[in-house]
Amino acid sequence: MKKYILSFIILLGLFGCEDFLEEELLSGENSESIVSSEQTFETLINSAYVSLRAWYGKENAWDLTEVGTDLYTWGLDNRSQGFCTYATFTTDEEQERVGAIWRELYKALNTCNLVLAKIDDVPYESADVKEQRRAEVSFLRAHYLWLISEIWGGVHFATEPSEEATRTANRTPIETFRAQIVEDLEFAASVLPDEQPSSDYGRATKPAAEAMLARVHLYMENYAEASSYAQKVINDYNFALLDDWSQIWSIDNIKNEEVIWAVNYSDDPVFTRAGFTDPNGNEYNTSGIIQREGGHTGHVMWEIRYENLSWGMIRDLENGRGFQRWAPTKFFINLFQEDVDERFYGSFKNVWKANNPAAIPKWRPFLTVDGERVNVDRELWAQPMFEIGDTAILFSKRPVPQSEKGKFSENDLYYIHPTKGYIIIDINDMYLPDGSLNDNVINRQFYFPITRKYEDPTRPQLATAFSKRDAFIFRISEMYLIAAEAELMQGNSFNALGFINELRSARAVEGKEDDMLVEEDFLDIDFILDERARELATEFQRFFDLKRTGKLVQRIRTFNKDAAPNIQEYHALRFIPQSQLDAMQDGENYQNPGY
Repeated sequence: MKKYILSFIILLGLFGCEDFLEEELLSGENSESIVSSEQTFETLINSAYVSLRAWYGKENAWDLTEVGTDLYTWGLDNRSQGFCTYATFTTDEEQERVGAIWRELYKALNTCNLVLAKIDDVPYESADVKEQRRAEVSFLRAHYLWLISEIWGGVHFATEPSEEATRTANRTPIETFRAQIVEDLEFAASVLPDEQPSSDYGRATKPAAEAMLARVHLYMENYAEASSYAQKVINDYNFALLDDWSQIWSIDNIKNEEVIWAVNYSDDPVFTRAGFTDPNGNEYNTSGIIQREGGHTGHVMWEIRYENLSWGMIRDLENGRGFQRWAPTKFFINLFQEDVDERFYGSFKNVWKANNPAAIPKWRPFLTVDGERVNVDRELWAQPMFEIGDTAILFSKRPVPQSEKGKFSENDLYYIHPTKGYIIIDINDMYLPDGSLNDNVINRQFYFPITRKYEDPTRPQLATAFSKRDAFIFRISEMYLIAAEAELMQGNSFNALGFINELRSARAVEGKEDDMLVEEDFLDIDFILDERARELATEFQRFFDLKRTGKLVQRIRTFNKDAAPNIQEYHALRFIPQSQLDAMQDGENYQNPGY
Protein backbone atom coordinates (compact mmCIF):
# COMPACT_ATOMS: atom_id res chain seq x y z
CA MET A 1 0.00 0.00 0.00
CA LYS A 2 1.25 3.49 -0.80
CA LYS A 3 1.84 5.74 2.16
CA TYR A 4 0.48 9.24 2.45
CA ILE A 5 2.59 12.35 2.64
CA LEU A 6 3.95 12.83 6.13
CA SER A 7 6.15 15.88 6.59
CA PHE A 8 6.69 14.98 10.23
CA ILE A 9 7.41 11.98 12.44
CA ILE A 10 4.60 11.01 14.80
CA LEU A 11 4.35 13.62 17.54
CA LEU A 12 4.05 11.70 20.77
CA GLY A 13 4.31 14.57 23.18
CA LEU A 14 1.02 16.28 22.43
CA PHE A 15 -0.44 18.21 25.30
CA GLY A 16 -3.44 16.59 26.88
CA CYS A 17 -6.28 17.77 29.02
CA GLU A 18 -7.35 17.23 32.57
CA ASP A 19 -8.06 13.73 33.88
CA PHE A 20 -7.05 10.95 31.51
CA LEU A 21 -5.42 13.29 28.98
CA GLU A 22 -2.91 14.80 31.34
CA GLU A 23 0.50 13.64 30.24
CA GLU A 24 4.15 14.54 30.10
CA LEU A 25 5.99 15.70 27.01
CA LEU A 26 7.90 12.75 25.60
CA SER A 27 10.84 13.74 23.44
CA GLY A 28 12.97 11.40 21.41
CA GLU A 29 10.50 8.52 21.48
CA ASN A 30 9.99 6.24 18.49
CA SER A 31 7.60 3.47 17.51
CA GLU A 32 9.78 0.82 19.16
CA SER A 33 10.31 2.48 22.52
CA ILE A 34 6.62 3.28 22.93
CA VAL A 35 5.75 -0.41 23.22
CA SER A 36 8.18 -0.96 26.08
CA SER A 37 5.64 -0.21 28.82
CA GLU A 38 1.93 0.20 29.36
CA GLN A 39 2.45 3.70 30.77
CA THR A 40 4.34 4.92 27.70
CA PHE A 41 1.83 3.37 25.33
CA GLU A 42 -1.08 4.95 27.23
CA THR A 43 0.47 8.33 26.43
CA LEU A 44 0.34 7.50 22.73
CA ILE A 45 -3.30 6.42 23.01
CA ASN A 46 -4.19 9.63 24.84
CA SER A 47 -2.53 11.64 22.10
CA ALA A 48 -4.90 10.03 19.57
CA TYR A 49 -7.72 11.96 21.26
CA VAL A 50 -5.97 15.31 21.19
CA SER A 51 -6.48 16.05 17.49
CA LEU A 52 -10.21 16.16 18.14
CA ARG A 53 -9.48 19.49 19.81
CA ALA A 54 -8.05 20.82 16.59
CA TRP A 55 -11.52 20.50 15.08
CA TYR A 56 -14.31 20.61 17.64
CA GLY A 57 -14.86 24.00 19.20
CA LYS A 58 -12.41 25.65 16.80
CA GLU A 59 -12.73 28.32 14.12
CA ASN A 60 -11.53 26.23 11.18
CA ALA A 61 -14.15 23.55 11.73
CA TRP A 62 -16.98 26.09 11.89
CA ASP A 63 -15.68 27.67 8.68
CA LEU A 64 -15.81 24.27 6.96
CA THR A 65 -19.12 22.98 8.35
CA GLU A 66 -21.51 25.79 9.29
CA VAL A 67 -20.59 28.84 7.22
CA GLY A 68 -21.36 29.18 3.54
CA THR A 69 -24.48 27.09 4.08
CA ASP A 70 -28.14 28.10 4.18
CA LEU A 71 -27.66 29.15 7.82
CA TYR A 72 -24.55 31.33 8.02
CA THR A 73 -22.49 33.76 6.00
CA TRP A 74 -19.46 35.90 6.80
CA GLY A 75 -19.34 38.57 9.49
CA LEU A 76 -17.20 41.69 9.72
CA ASP A 77 -14.28 39.99 11.45
CA ASN A 78 -14.24 36.91 9.23
CA ARG A 79 -10.70 36.04 8.21
CA SER A 80 -11.40 33.80 5.24
CA GLN A 81 -14.35 34.78 3.08
CA GLY A 82 -13.40 32.12 0.52
CA PHE A 83 -14.88 29.48 2.83
CA CYS A 84 -18.06 31.49 3.19
CA THR A 85 -18.70 32.51 -0.41
CA TYR A 86 -16.84 29.87 -2.49
CA ALA A 87 -15.29 32.76 -4.40
CA THR A 88 -11.61 31.93 -3.99
CA PHE A 89 -9.40 29.26 -2.44
CA THR A 90 -5.98 30.57 -3.26
CA THR A 91 -5.16 33.01 -0.45
CA ASP A 92 -2.50 32.14 2.08
CA GLU A 93 -5.10 32.16 4.85
CA GLU A 94 -7.37 29.64 3.15
CA GLN A 95 -4.49 27.39 2.14
CA GLU A 96 -2.99 27.46 5.61
CA ARG A 97 -6.32 26.65 7.24
CA VAL A 98 -7.10 23.67 5.04
CA GLY A 99 -3.47 22.56 5.13
CA ALA A 100 -3.48 22.58 8.93
CA ILE A 101 -6.66 20.51 9.10
CA TRP A 102 -5.34 18.05 6.50
CA ARG A 103 -2.11 17.50 8.44
CA GLU A 104 -3.89 17.29 11.79
CA LEU A 105 -6.41 14.69 10.65
CA TYR A 106 -3.83 12.55 8.87
CA LYS A 107 -1.48 12.83 11.82
CA ALA A 108 -4.31 11.61 14.03
CA LEU A 109 -5.12 8.78 11.62
CA ASN A 110 -1.50 7.72 11.58
CA THR A 111 -1.38 7.75 15.38
CA CYS A 112 -4.43 5.49 15.46
CA ASN A 113 -2.89 3.14 12.91
CA LEU A 114 0.32 3.01 14.91
CA VAL A 115 -1.54 2.16 18.11
CA LEU A 116 -3.53 -0.60 16.43
CA ALA A 117 -0.41 -2.01 14.79
CA LYS A 118 1.65 -2.07 18.00
CA ILE A 119 -0.83 -2.71 20.81
CA ASP A 120 -0.35 -6.47 20.83
CA ASP A 121 3.35 -5.92 21.56
CA VAL A 122 2.64 -3.92 24.71
CA PRO A 123 2.86 -5.73 28.10
CA TYR A 124 -0.49 -4.61 29.53
CA GLU A 125 -1.20 -5.76 33.06
CA SER A 126 -4.90 -6.22 32.22
CA ALA A 127 -6.04 -7.89 29.00
CA ASP A 128 -9.43 -6.21 29.39
CA VAL A 129 -7.85 -2.76 29.52
CA LYS A 130 -5.79 -3.54 26.43
CA GLU A 131 -8.90 -4.63 24.52
CA GLN A 132 -10.80 -1.54 25.60
CA ARG A 133 -7.97 0.70 24.42
CA ARG A 134 -7.97 -1.14 21.07
CA ALA A 135 -11.69 -0.43 20.81
CA GLU A 136 -11.27 3.23 21.76
CA VAL A 137 -8.66 3.80 19.09
CA SER A 138 -10.72 1.90 16.51
CA PHE A 139 -13.55 4.31 17.32
CA LEU A 140 -11.21 7.29 16.92
CA ARG A 141 -9.84 5.98 13.64
CA ALA A 142 -13.38 5.66 12.33
CA HIS A 143 -14.08 9.23 13.36
CA TYR A 144 -10.97 10.60 11.65
CA LEU A 145 -11.66 8.57 8.49
CA TRP A 146 -15.20 9.95 8.50
CA LEU A 147 -14.00 13.55 8.73
CA ILE A 148 -11.35 13.07 6.04
CA SER A 149 -13.73 11.46 3.58
CA GLU A 150 -16.56 13.93 4.24
CA ILE A 151 -14.27 16.91 3.75
CA TRP A 152 -12.20 15.71 0.78
CA GLY A 153 -13.90 12.58 -0.55
CA GLY A 154 -11.96 9.56 -1.77
CA VAL A 155 -8.46 10.75 -0.97
CA HIS A 156 -5.66 8.82 0.70
CA PHE A 157 -6.74 5.79 2.71
CA ALA A 158 -4.46 3.99 5.14
CA THR A 159 -4.84 1.45 7.92
CA GLU A 160 -1.12 0.87 8.41
CA PRO A 161 1.20 3.37 10.11
CA SER A 162 3.81 5.41 8.30
CA GLU A 163 6.85 6.62 10.21
CA GLU A 164 8.62 8.58 7.51
CA ALA A 165 7.81 11.08 4.82
CA THR A 166 6.81 9.75 1.42
CA ARG A 167 5.99 11.47 -1.85
CA THR A 168 3.05 9.41 -3.06
CA ALA A 169 -0.57 9.07 -2.00
CA ASN A 170 -3.39 6.86 -3.17
CA ARG A 171 -6.93 7.63 -4.26
CA THR A 172 -9.51 5.33 -2.67
CA PRO A 173 -13.27 5.14 -3.28
CA ILE A 174 -15.34 6.59 -0.48
CA GLU A 175 -17.05 3.20 -0.18
CA THR A 176 -13.75 1.78 1.10
CA PHE A 177 -13.59 4.50 3.76
CA ARG A 178 -17.11 3.79 4.87
CA ALA A 179 -16.64 0.03 5.00
CA GLN A 180 -13.63 0.51 7.28
CA ILE A 181 -15.52 3.06 9.38
CA VAL A 182 -18.39 0.65 9.95
CA GLU A 183 -16.02 -2.24 10.72
CA ASP A 184 -14.12 -0.17 13.28
CA LEU A 185 -17.29 1.14 14.91
CA GLU A 186 -18.93 -2.28 15.14
CA PHE A 187 -15.83 -3.64 16.84
CA ALA A 188 -15.72 -0.65 19.19
CA ALA A 189 -19.40 -1.06 20.10
CA SER A 190 -18.84 -4.73 20.91
CA VAL A 191 -16.10 -3.97 23.44
CA LEU A 192 -16.55 -0.50 24.92
CA PRO A 193 -18.37 0.04 28.22
CA ASP A 194 -21.73 1.77 28.48
CA GLU A 195 -20.04 4.62 30.32
CA GLN A 196 -16.61 5.62 31.52
CA PRO A 197 -15.56 6.54 35.06
CA SER A 198 -15.80 10.25 35.78
CA SER A 199 -11.99 10.46 35.78
CA ASP A 200 -12.02 9.17 32.19
CA TYR A 201 -14.82 11.40 30.91
CA GLY A 202 -14.27 11.94 27.20
CA ARG A 203 -13.08 8.43 26.41
CA ALA A 204 -15.15 6.57 23.83
CA THR A 205 -18.12 4.50 25.00
CA LYS A 206 -20.47 1.92 23.50
CA PRO A 207 -23.34 4.41 23.00
CA ALA A 208 -20.92 6.84 21.35
CA ALA A 209 -19.94 4.13 18.86
CA GLU A 210 -23.59 3.26 18.25
CA ALA A 211 -24.50 6.92 17.81
CA MET A 212 -21.80 7.25 15.18
CA LEU A 213 -22.99 4.08 13.49
CA ALA A 214 -26.45 5.65 13.31
CA ARG A 215 -25.00 8.78 11.73
CA VAL A 216 -22.74 6.94 9.28
CA HIS A 217 -25.50 4.57 8.15
CA LEU A 218 -27.72 7.59 7.53
CA TYR A 219 -25.00 9.05 5.31
CA MET A 220 -24.72 5.71 3.53
CA GLU A 221 -28.52 5.62 3.03
CA ASN A 222 -28.70 2.39 5.01
CA TYR A 223 -31.89 3.63 6.62
CA ALA A 224 -32.94 0.49 8.48
CA GLU A 225 -29.56 0.30 10.21
CA ALA A 226 -29.52 4.03 10.92
CA SER A 227 -32.93 3.87 12.57
CA SER A 228 -32.05 0.74 14.52
CA TYR A 229 -28.86 2.18 15.99
CA ALA A 230 -30.51 5.54 16.76
CA GLN A 231 -33.37 3.83 18.58
CA LYS A 232 -30.93 1.64 20.47
CA VAL A 233 -29.17 4.72 21.83
CA ILE A 234 -32.52 6.31 22.70
CA ASN A 235 -33.91 3.25 24.48
CA ASP A 236 -30.98 1.34 25.99
CA TYR A 237 -29.23 4.01 28.05
CA ASN A 238 -29.97 6.84 30.47
CA PHE A 239 -29.79 9.74 28.01
CA ALA A 240 -32.80 12.03 27.99
CA LEU A 241 -34.13 15.15 26.31
CA LEU A 242 -34.00 18.07 28.73
CA ASP A 243 -37.15 20.17 28.94
CA ASP A 244 -35.13 23.34 29.47
CA TRP A 245 -33.03 24.14 26.39
CA SER A 246 -30.85 26.55 28.35
CA GLN A 247 -29.76 23.76 30.71
CA ILE A 248 -28.17 21.84 27.85
CA TRP A 249 -25.81 24.77 27.31
CA SER A 250 -25.30 26.14 30.80
CA ILE A 251 -21.58 26.30 31.55
CA ASP A 252 -22.45 24.92 34.99
CA ASN A 253 -24.18 21.87 33.47
CA ILE A 254 -21.90 20.81 30.63
CA LYS A 255 -22.04 17.15 31.66
CA ASN A 256 -25.77 16.51 31.30
CA GLU A 257 -28.24 13.81 30.22
CA GLU A 258 -28.38 14.95 26.60
CA VAL A 259 -24.68 14.40 25.95
CA ILE A 260 -23.72 11.03 24.48
CA TRP A 261 -20.11 11.95 23.82
CA ALA A 262 -18.07 15.14 24.03
CA VAL A 263 -14.56 16.38 23.48
CA ASN A 264 -13.61 17.54 26.94
CA TYR A 265 -11.74 20.74 27.63
CA SER A 266 -10.11 22.28 30.67
CA ASP A 267 -9.88 25.81 32.01
CA ASP A 268 -6.09 25.45 32.01
CA PRO A 269 -4.57 26.61 28.69
CA VAL A 270 -1.46 24.51 29.25
CA PHE A 271 -3.51 21.37 28.66
CA THR A 272 -5.70 22.52 25.78
CA ARG A 273 -3.42 23.39 22.88
CA ALA A 274 -4.28 21.44 19.76
CA GLY A 275 -0.73 21.48 18.40
CA PHE A 276 -1.30 22.49 14.78
CA THR A 277 1.92 22.04 12.84
CA ASP A 278 3.35 23.39 9.61
CA PRO A 279 4.76 21.07 6.90
CA ASN A 280 8.09 20.90 8.76
CA GLY A 281 6.51 19.76 12.00
CA ASN A 282 6.82 23.15 13.71
CA GLU A 283 3.86 24.38 15.69
CA TYR A 284 2.13 27.41 14.19
CA ASN A 285 2.14 30.67 16.05
CA THR A 286 -0.95 30.15 18.16
CA SER A 287 -1.78 33.85 18.13
CA GLY A 288 -2.08 33.68 14.33
CA ILE A 289 -4.65 32.44 11.91
CA ILE A 290 -4.38 28.72 12.44
CA GLN A 291 -4.93 28.13 16.12
CA ARG A 292 -5.87 30.13 19.18
CA GLU A 293 -4.53 29.38 22.63
CA GLY A 294 -6.64 27.25 24.88
CA GLY A 295 -9.87 25.31 24.65
CA HIS A 296 -13.33 25.85 23.22
CA THR A 297 -13.62 29.19 21.41
CA GLY A 298 -17.33 29.41 20.67
CA HIS A 299 -17.86 32.17 23.24
CA VAL A 300 -15.82 34.60 21.13
CA MET A 301 -16.59 33.35 17.63
CA TRP A 302 -20.38 33.65 17.90
CA GLU A 303 -20.66 37.02 19.64
CA ILE A 304 -21.19 40.50 18.21
CA ARG A 305 -19.25 43.68 18.86
CA TYR A 306 -22.03 45.06 21.03
CA GLU A 307 -19.69 47.59 22.63
CA ASN A 308 -19.08 49.25 19.26
CA LEU A 309 -22.64 50.55 19.26
CA SER A 310 -21.51 52.88 22.09
CA TRP A 311 -24.96 52.85 23.65
CA GLY A 312 -24.59 52.14 27.33
CA MET A 313 -22.36 49.12 26.75
CA ILE A 314 -18.79 48.10 27.44
CA ARG A 315 -17.21 44.68 27.07
CA ASP A 316 -17.60 42.54 30.15
CA LEU A 317 -17.46 38.90 31.16
CA GLU A 318 -21.21 38.42 31.25
CA ASN A 319 -21.73 39.63 27.68
CA GLY A 320 -18.52 38.24 26.26
CA ARG A 321 -15.69 39.24 23.98
CA GLY A 322 -17.06 39.19 20.48
CA PHE A 323 -15.07 38.42 17.33
CA GLN A 324 -18.18 38.34 15.08
CA ARG A 325 -16.78 35.83 12.62
CA TRP A 326 -20.13 34.87 11.12
CA ALA A 327 -23.66 36.14 10.62
CA PRO A 328 -26.94 34.21 10.34
CA THR A 329 -29.00 34.30 7.18
CA LYS A 330 -32.50 35.70 7.19
CA PHE A 331 -33.73 32.23 6.32
CA PHE A 332 -32.23 30.82 9.51
CA ILE A 333 -33.71 33.56 11.69
CA ASN A 334 -37.13 32.92 10.20
CA LEU A 335 -37.00 29.15 10.76
CA PHE A 336 -38.17 29.61 14.36
CA GLN A 337 -41.60 30.20 15.83
CA GLU A 338 -40.19 32.12 18.75
CA ASP A 339 -43.46 32.30 20.68
CA VAL A 340 -43.69 28.50 21.00
CA ASP A 341 -40.14 27.17 20.39
CA GLU A 342 -37.73 27.81 23.25
CA ARG A 343 -34.77 27.18 20.96
CA PHE A 344 -35.03 30.67 19.49
CA TYR A 345 -34.40 32.75 22.60
CA GLY A 346 -32.35 29.91 24.01
CA SER A 347 -29.97 30.15 21.05
CA PHE A 348 -30.15 33.79 19.98
CA LYS A 349 -29.34 36.61 22.34
CA ASN A 350 -31.57 39.56 21.50
CA VAL A 351 -31.26 41.90 24.51
CA TRP A 352 -28.22 43.62 26.01
CA LYS A 353 -28.49 45.37 29.36
CA ALA A 354 -26.66 48.65 29.96
CA ASN A 355 -23.44 48.14 31.90
CA ASN A 356 -21.47 51.35 31.31
CA PRO A 357 -22.65 54.59 32.95
CA ALA A 358 -20.16 56.61 30.94
CA ALA A 359 -21.74 55.48 27.66
CA ILE A 360 -25.43 55.99 28.47
CA PRO A 361 -26.83 58.51 25.95
CA LYS A 362 -28.76 61.63 26.94
CA TRP A 363 -32.17 62.79 25.82
CA ARG A 364 -32.35 65.59 23.28
CA PRO A 365 -35.19 68.06 22.73
CA PHE A 366 -36.98 66.10 20.03
CA LEU A 367 -37.01 62.96 17.86
CA THR A 368 -38.41 62.09 14.49
CA VAL A 369 -40.90 59.21 14.67
CA ASP A 370 -42.55 57.89 11.52
CA GLY A 371 -41.71 61.13 9.71
CA GLU A 372 -43.13 63.35 12.41
CA ARG A 373 -41.32 65.53 14.94
CA VAL A 374 -41.98 64.43 18.53
CA ASN A 375 -40.96 66.72 21.37
CA VAL A 376 -39.20 65.28 24.40
CA ASP A 377 -40.39 66.44 27.83
CA ARG A 378 -38.17 69.38 28.74
CA GLU A 379 -37.38 67.87 32.15
CA LEU A 380 -35.65 64.96 30.38
CA TRP A 381 -33.32 67.06 28.24
CA ALA A 382 -29.68 66.07 28.85
CA GLN A 383 -30.79 63.35 31.26
CA PRO A 384 -29.73 59.69 30.85
CA MET A 385 -32.08 57.80 28.56
CA PHE A 386 -31.97 54.68 30.74
CA GLU A 387 -30.15 53.29 33.76
CA ILE A 388 -27.61 50.56 34.37
CA GLY A 389 -29.40 47.22 34.05
CA ASP A 390 -32.03 48.56 31.67
CA THR A 391 -32.24 47.39 28.06
CA ALA A 392 -29.64 49.16 25.91
CA ILE A 393 -29.89 47.15 22.68
CA LEU A 394 -32.82 45.16 21.35
CA PHE A 395 -32.89 42.94 18.29
CA SER A 396 -36.33 42.00 16.99
CA LYS A 397 -37.01 38.99 14.80
CA ARG A 398 -40.19 40.68 13.64
CA PRO A 399 -40.59 44.15 12.09
CA VAL A 400 -41.14 46.84 14.70
CA PRO A 401 -43.87 49.39 13.87
CA GLN A 402 -42.48 52.76 12.77
CA SER A 403 -44.45 54.37 15.59
CA GLU A 404 -42.09 52.62 18.02
CA LYS A 405 -38.88 53.64 16.24
CA GLY A 406 -37.38 57.11 16.45
CA LYS A 407 -34.24 58.99 15.44
CA PHE A 408 -32.67 62.18 16.70
CA SER A 409 -31.37 62.82 13.19
CA GLU A 410 -32.13 61.28 9.81
CA ASN A 411 -28.38 60.66 9.51
CA ASP A 412 -28.45 58.28 12.49
CA LEU A 413 -27.91 54.64 11.47
CA TYR A 414 -30.05 53.16 14.22
CA TYR A 415 -33.54 53.61 15.49
CA ILE A 416 -34.25 54.08 19.18
CA HIS A 417 -37.39 53.51 21.20
CA PRO A 418 -39.03 56.95 21.48
CA THR A 419 -39.72 56.68 25.22
CA LYS A 420 -37.30 54.04 26.56
CA GLY A 421 -34.25 55.04 24.58
CA TYR A 422 -32.74 51.67 23.70
CA ILE A 423 -31.46 50.90 20.22
CA ILE A 424 -33.83 48.83 18.07
CA ILE A 425 -32.52 46.74 15.20
CA ASP A 426 -35.33 44.71 13.67
CA ILE A 427 -35.30 42.14 10.90
CA ASN A 428 -35.85 44.80 8.24
CA ASP A 429 -32.79 46.70 9.48
CA MET A 430 -30.69 43.55 9.41
CA TYR A 431 -31.74 42.28 6.00
CA LEU A 432 -32.92 43.65 2.68
CA PRO A 433 -36.16 42.29 1.19
CA ASP A 434 -34.26 39.71 -0.90
CA GLY A 435 -32.67 38.27 2.25
CA SER A 436 -29.21 39.76 1.78
CA LEU A 437 -27.54 41.50 4.70
CA ASN A 438 -28.20 45.24 4.96
CA ASP A 439 -24.58 46.34 5.08
CA ASN A 440 -25.54 50.02 5.00
CA VAL A 441 -26.99 49.73 8.50
CA ILE A 442 -25.26 46.95 10.35
CA ASN A 443 -21.82 46.93 8.73
CA ARG A 444 -21.74 43.16 9.39
CA GLN A 445 -20.99 43.77 13.07
CA PHE A 446 -24.39 43.76 14.68
CA TYR A 447 -26.63 40.74 14.15
CA PHE A 448 -28.63 38.15 15.98
CA PRO A 449 -25.55 36.27 17.13
CA ILE A 450 -25.69 32.74 18.46
CA THR A 451 -24.22 33.09 21.91
CA ARG A 452 -26.36 30.97 24.17
CA LYS A 453 -24.82 27.67 23.19
CA TYR A 454 -21.29 28.78 23.97
CA GLU A 455 -21.28 31.74 26.34
CA ASP A 456 -18.96 31.38 29.33
CA PRO A 457 -18.95 34.09 32.00
CA THR A 458 -16.80 31.87 34.24
CA ARG A 459 -13.59 32.66 32.35
CA PRO A 460 -10.88 34.16 34.57
CA GLN A 461 -10.75 37.42 32.62
CA LEU A 462 -12.43 39.16 29.71
CA ALA A 463 -9.50 38.69 27.31
CA THR A 464 -9.42 34.91 27.83
CA ALA A 465 -9.94 33.38 24.39
CA PHE A 466 -10.47 29.83 25.63
CA SER A 467 -13.27 28.18 27.53
CA LYS A 468 -13.51 25.05 29.65
CA ARG A 469 -16.74 24.22 27.80
CA ASP A 470 -16.82 20.73 26.30
CA ALA A 471 -17.63 20.35 22.62
CA PHE A 472 -20.68 18.13 22.21
CA ILE A 473 -20.22 15.63 19.37
CA PHE A 474 -23.31 13.46 19.84
CA ARG A 475 -26.45 14.54 21.65
CA ILE A 476 -29.52 12.40 22.15
CA SER A 477 -31.63 14.83 20.12
CA GLU A 478 -29.64 13.89 17.02
CA MET A 479 -30.70 10.29 17.50
CA TYR A 480 -34.36 11.37 17.37
CA LEU A 481 -33.64 13.28 14.17
CA ILE A 482 -31.77 10.35 12.62
CA ALA A 483 -34.54 7.92 13.54
CA ALA A 484 -37.15 10.28 12.10
CA GLU A 485 -35.29 10.78 8.82
CA ALA A 486 -34.45 7.10 8.45
CA GLU A 487 -38.06 6.06 9.07
CA LEU A 488 -39.33 8.71 6.66
CA MET A 489 -36.98 7.52 3.93
CA GLN A 490 -38.31 3.99 4.39
CA GLY A 491 -41.87 5.21 3.89
CA ASN A 492 -42.74 5.01 7.59
CA SER A 493 -43.92 8.58 8.00
CA PHE A 494 -46.09 7.77 11.03
CA ASN A 495 -43.07 6.40 12.91
CA ALA A 496 -41.02 9.40 11.79
CA LEU A 497 -43.68 11.76 13.11
CA GLY A 498 -43.46 10.19 16.57
CA PHE A 499 -39.73 10.92 16.87
CA ILE A 500 -40.11 14.47 15.53
CA ASN A 501 -42.97 15.36 17.83
CA GLU A 502 -41.29 13.88 20.89
CA LEU A 503 -38.29 16.11 20.22
CA ARG A 504 -40.38 19.18 19.42
CA SER A 505 -42.52 18.72 22.52
CA ALA A 506 -39.37 18.76 24.67
CA ARG A 507 -38.30 22.01 22.95
CA ALA A 508 -41.63 23.77 23.48
CA VAL A 509 -42.09 26.88 25.56
CA GLU A 510 -43.84 25.76 28.74
CA GLY A 511 -47.55 25.36 28.05
CA LYS A 512 -47.04 25.43 24.26
CA GLU A 513 -46.33 21.72 23.74
CA ASP A 514 -49.42 21.17 21.58
CA ASP A 515 -48.48 24.11 19.38
CA MET A 516 -45.13 22.51 18.62
CA LEU A 517 -46.64 19.28 17.32
CA VAL A 518 -46.74 18.87 13.54
CA GLU A 519 -48.92 16.79 11.26
CA GLU A 520 -47.72 13.88 9.16
CA ASP A 521 -48.25 15.88 5.98
CA PHE A 522 -45.49 18.28 7.07
CA LEU A 523 -42.79 15.65 6.95
CA ASP A 524 -40.38 15.64 4.04
CA ILE A 525 -36.62 15.95 3.76
CA ASP A 526 -36.80 19.75 3.77
CA PHE A 527 -38.72 19.76 7.04
CA ILE A 528 -36.15 17.36 8.51
CA LEU A 529 -33.34 19.69 7.41
CA ASP A 530 -35.15 22.67 8.92
CA GLU A 531 -35.59 20.82 12.20
CA ARG A 532 -31.93 19.80 12.19
CA ALA A 533 -31.07 23.48 11.74
CA ARG A 534 -33.19 24.53 14.69
CA GLU A 535 -31.68 21.82 16.86
CA LEU A 536 -28.09 21.35 15.68
CA ALA A 537 -26.95 24.65 14.15
CA THR A 538 -23.24 25.38 14.84
CA GLU A 539 -22.66 21.77 15.92
CA PHE A 540 -20.31 20.92 13.01
CA GLN A 541 -22.76 19.14 10.71
CA ARG A 542 -24.69 21.54 8.46
CA PHE A 543 -22.45 21.41 5.37
CA PHE A 544 -22.36 17.62 5.57
CA ASP A 545 -26.15 17.47 5.98
CA LEU A 546 -26.77 19.56 2.88
CA LYS A 547 -24.40 17.63 0.67
CA ARG A 548 -25.55 14.16 1.78
CA THR A 549 -29.18 15.09 1.03
CA GLY A 550 -28.33 16.64 -2.35
CA LYS A 551 -29.51 20.04 -1.13
CA LEU A 552 -26.21 21.91 -0.93
CA VAL A 553 -26.39 23.96 -4.11
CA GLN A 554 -30.15 24.46 -4.12
CA ARG A 555 -30.41 25.70 -0.55
CA ILE A 556 -27.36 27.93 -0.72
CA ARG A 557 -28.52 29.54 -3.97
CA THR A 558 -31.93 30.14 -2.44
CA PHE A 559 -31.06 31.28 1.07
CA ASN A 560 -27.45 32.52 1.20
CA LYS A 561 -27.16 35.63 -0.96
CA ASP A 562 -23.40 36.00 -0.43
CA ALA A 563 -22.57 32.46 -1.58
CA ALA A 564 -25.33 32.03 -4.18
CA PRO A 565 -23.36 33.45 -7.15
CA ASN A 566 -20.43 31.08 -6.65
CA ILE A 567 -21.62 27.76 -5.26
CA GLN A 568 -21.21 24.80 -7.61
CA GLU A 569 -21.79 21.06 -7.27
CA TYR A 570 -18.06 20.35 -7.03
CA HIS A 571 -17.85 22.43 -3.84
CA ALA A 572 -19.35 19.44 -2.00
CA LEU A 573 -15.71 18.37 -1.67
CA ARG A 574 -13.10 20.78 -0.36
CA PHE A 575 -9.87 21.55 -2.16
CA ILE A 576 -6.72 19.61 -1.31
CA PRO A 577 -4.17 22.08 0.13
CA GLN A 578 -1.40 23.24 -2.15
CA SER A 579 1.25 22.31 0.42
CA GLN A 580 0.16 18.69 0.06
CA LEU A 581 0.18 18.81 -3.74
CA ASP A 582 3.62 20.44 -3.81
CA ALA A 583 5.03 17.63 -1.66
CA MET A 584 3.80 14.91 -4.05
CA GLN A 585 5.50 13.54 -7.12
CA ASP A 586 2.23 13.62 -9.06
CA GLY A 587 0.50 16.38 -7.12
CA GLU A 588 -0.75 18.25 -10.18
CA ASN A 589 -3.14 15.36 -10.90
CA TYR A 590 -4.30 14.83 -7.32
CA GLN A 591 -6.51 17.89 -6.79
CA ASN A 592 -10.25 17.37 -6.39
CA PRO A 593 -12.26 18.13 -9.55
CA GLY A 594 -13.25 21.73 -10.18
CA TYR A 595 -10.39 23.40 -8.30
